[in-house]
Order: sequence, then structure tokens, then C-alpha cells
Amino acid sequence: MNVLQKVAVSALCVAIPALAQVKKPAGEIPNRQELAKVQTYCLDTSGLSGPDRYLIDGFMKTESKPKRLLSKLPWKLVADCRNPDANATATLEFVPLNEIAVRMGEPTREPVMLTPKIYPEAPIKVVLTVGGVPSTTLLYRVQALAAPPNAPEESPAMRVPVGPAEKRDAVYHVFWALIQDLQHLHSSSPEP
Repeated sequence: MNVLQKVAVSALCVAIPALAQVKKPAGEIPNRQELAKVQTYCLDTSGLSGPDRYLIDGFMKTESKPKRLLSKLPWKLVADCRNPDANATATLEFVPLNEIAVRMGEPTREPVMLTPKIYPEAPIKVVLTVGGVPSTTLLYRVQALAAPPNAPEESPAMRVPVGPAEKRDAVYHVFWALIQDLQHLHSSSPEP
């Protein structure tokens, strides 16, 4: 092997792991530049039910303390969304998922909807959306499943309903994904 070949092989050995480290964001980021400009945000809970709003208020209070999850978010929380200092508005949704049962080997018929008739507490996904202020353009969206602690082979009728602990866990995951994506965004964008 000559020197040029050794240099080429060495360069490939360094480049291949670097290329493998390119991380795809967990969430949808339609406008990276605008998301990178956000410095302050508010959390709009007006679309949530009373129990869900209570859950989110408790989450925000607990996780905003030093060394907790939201202290890692590079944005400052503004208490009121009517405050003109907010660059972005974050919203959370608890979306019930429909379950459909189809029997194998039977003539085609309409699928049987298991939600909400048989199983009133459907599985839920939590969606975190961040929009720009005042334009309300989508800046970021991510979702996580609020999964009850039951085995996957259980029938829907035997499932434990999704409770506050599972919802809170899913809220934690969507904010964790946001933080990770923002860290990646800031580390990969050139400094002005």
C-alpha cells in the first residue's frame, strides 16, 4: 500500500463513523431557522379538559425546578400567552386512538370499531405542537404514546385504562424529544 492509499483508508475510517452519527430529529421541524430563533415560549392549555390541565400544570411546576427536565429547555417560559414577550406558543393535545378488530379468514365485512363502544378508555397519544407568535406557523411537532402498563397480547377488553401516570410519562417524552431536537439543531447550525 502506498502512502496515498493509506491516507484514503484513514480518511474513510474517520468519515464513516462521523456520517453514522447524523441524527434524525424525533419531531417534525418545518422551519429550522425560525425554530432556532425562539427564546421564549408560553404553554396554552385552554384546549384541555380540567383534569388534563391540572396534570399539565403539575408537570410544569415539578419539571421546571432546577436540574429537572424543563430546566434543560433553552427557552424561557412566559406565564401568559397574551404576553407579547413570547416568541412561540406550545400546545399539548391528548388524542384518543381508535382500535379496529378484523377477524382473519372471514368474508370481508366492515371492521369492528373497539373504541369507544367496547373499550371506552382508548389508548392515547400526546402531541406537542410549537407555533410561532403572532403568525402561528408550525415550528415543531412531536408525539408520544401514553401506554398503559399491560402486556401487548392482552385483549382490548382486558386492558388497564390509560391513567394520569401514563399521560404524564408521555408528556415527559414529548418535551424530552423537543429538548434533544433543539440541542441537535443548535449544535448543527453555524453561529452567526
